[in-house]
Amino acid sequence: MLERVSIVVLFAVLSLVVSSLSLVAESPDSTNQQQNTLIAMPLINNNPVMKTGFGGIGMYMFAINPDDEVSPPSTAMLYGLYSTNKSYMFLLPLGLFLKEDAWRITAAVATMRMNNDFAYETDIGDLRLVYSELRTFYFIAANRRLAPNLYAGILYTGSQARYRFDQGATEDNEFTKDLFEILGIGDNFVSSLGVSLSYDSRDYVYYPTAGWSLSIRPMYFATWLGGNNDYASISYDVKHYKNFGEKHVLAMRFAGGHSVGDVPFDGYQSYGLRSTLRGYQAGKYRGKHMMGIQAEYRWQFYKRLGLVGFAGVGTIWGQSDEEKDFFEKDLLPSVGTGLRFQLSPERKINVRLDYAWGVNDNEGFYLGIMEAF
Repeated sequence: MLERVSIVVLFAVLSLVVSSLSLVAESPDSTNQQQNTLIAMPLINNNPVMKTGFGGIGMYMFAINPDDEVSPPSTAMLYGLYSTNKSYMFLLPLGLFLKEDAWRITAAVATMRMNNDFAYETDIGDLRLVYSELRTFYFIAANRRLAPNLYAGILYTGSQARYRFDQGATEDNEFTKDLFEILGIGDNFVSSLGVSLSYDSRDYVYYPTAGWSLSIRPMYFATWLGGNNDYASISYDVKHYKNFGEKHVLAMRFAGGHSVGDVPFDGYQSYGLRSTLRGYQAGKYRGKHMMGIQAEYRWQFYKRLGLVGFAGVGTIWGQSDEEKDFFEKDLLPSVGTGLRFQLSPERKINVRLDYAWGVNDNEGFYLGIMEAF
């Protein structure tokens, strides 16, 4: 335990040093709500799947129309990370706010390799699944405001998944490969069209201190769209923010997803992704159904420094009988704390440094830009 605490303290110190090396460049007129802002910083990260990673992140915040004082700033980001267990991730997200926030367009392209090493306690003993998951992902959505704070639109996603068994001991590699063949898990491509409905009354999208954000996304995955499976899914996300003065914010979130039909392994809900709950290896627990609830208290206690505490619980289910020993878990609680450093006071953009604990020795260290939710 002392060794783990020492590692956390070391990463905290290194991360604060890294944050101090960040670049924040803003347009000369600091009073302009729509000023352009460039944020760039190196990354030192450690999480349950990728282990220790090194890379960088850049974010450019800009106004498409300088005369538009209603729309939040648009963003273009570049994120890259390579880790000590030979995992990598490259992500290019884009968020556009147009016509006095009447249109919201989001898009992303990502490629990654996650070298997974998952330990499970099963009825036949302790087992390990060691495999690499390679994914390429595409996403685009366009939403139109129909009424104050109410948006509707369409979206497309495409995801290519490939599996490799060459990163562990020969025995672990062969066991995992044989199990995947028994379970019918293999390389796959899924493609979908969906509808997006959302309500957003947040006072500021990048660091909310008040208001609600509600979204629901029914999606249909189809072979006629080029995918290998026909199934339907729905995801939902409800967030609420309440402040207690200028320095204290309580953020709450309830989110989940459900899938029905010919759902492939790569189409399962994956616990630990999309900030479901921190402290778990993303992909270790998977199923057709998932939900979780969490709360986070944020306190900006000194100038640009902040402190947070968070806790939550979730669950995932809907596997086949053969998969349940590995991928199902009734309750997955999480608790953690973190530091914040405000890179851009004008934009309220924070570097976050979090450490979270789960059950069964699950824990994780997280470094990133902006809040988890």
